[in-house]
Amino acid sequence: MKRDIRISKTTERVVRANRADERDWLAKAPVCGALAQHGIVHVGTADIRPPYSVQRPDLGGTFVMICSAGEGKVWMNGKWKAMRPGMACLAPPHSFHAYRAEPRKPWSIAWVRYQEPEGAMPIVSARAPVLGAFEGGPLHAAIEGLYGEASGTASPAAMQMWVDLIQHYARTFAEPWRTDDRLREVWQAVSRDLTAAWPLAKLAALAGMSTKHFRRLCQQSLGRSPAEHLTALRLQRAVLLLTTTSDKVEFIARAVGYRSLFTFSHTFKKHTGSRPSEYRGR
Repeated sequence: MKRDIRISKTTERVVRANRADERDWLAKAPVCGALAQHGIVHVGTADIRPPYSVQRPDLGGTFVMICSAGEGKVWMNGKWKAMRPGMACLAPPHSFHAYRAEPRKPWSIAWVRYQEPEGAMPIVSARAPVLGAFEGGPLHAAIEGLYGEASGTASPAAMQMWVDLIQHYARTFAEPWRTDDRLREVWQAVSRDLTAAWPLAKLAALAGMSTKHFRRLCQQSLGRSPAEHLTALRLQRAVLLLTTTSDKVEFIARAVGYRSLFTFSHTFKKHTGSRPSEYRGR
């Protein structure tokens, strides 16, 4: 996968919390300081025309995106999945997140981009991107309302109203993935020792429930099976080690629970689009 590709026929309407981010596509965006109250760095809507793709190998903060028209694709559990109206995607901090337009298919989206302060709890407890049903029309309208106000009279009171609505709708979608405390404790234990095998029976025992109930609760709370979530945690740690250390790939594979370098490399490529050595090189 290539990094960000945008063409001039795509129209983006963005509002940012401050002027700290100097990237070209944000340069002309109006500012609304009220966004910062919720840890939001920017919100926006876009009428996308292909070619258009965005890739975030290590997402800096939570990203909520809804589809309001057309169709695009998001990278989910190692494959591209269609995203159509009535659907939303949520990507937590430090996950691999990517989305793209399809050839000859216009696509309209809206998004809320958070940047949680160091040590703060994100609005979601999931550790990898999730895709689910969500009526995003009100969120899209609230972002458009904020953009119109911030680009015009910029009334602080009016902008605060729009910001509060945006936060409300974003949290409404995120709520199902605010993990059950029992699950959170289990996955925290797993994160402390990713080299262990962690069979389903052991995970369920830590949570104090049957394997069937544990599997069902994971699916409801995280949008994936225990095995899929374990893989997501291992790859998240692998990304961190690849980008912050000079450890050999073989060492990193073992450190995140893979005895076979081939299996680690294959799984990593399936979920990120690159082999570990290629990912580190970029």
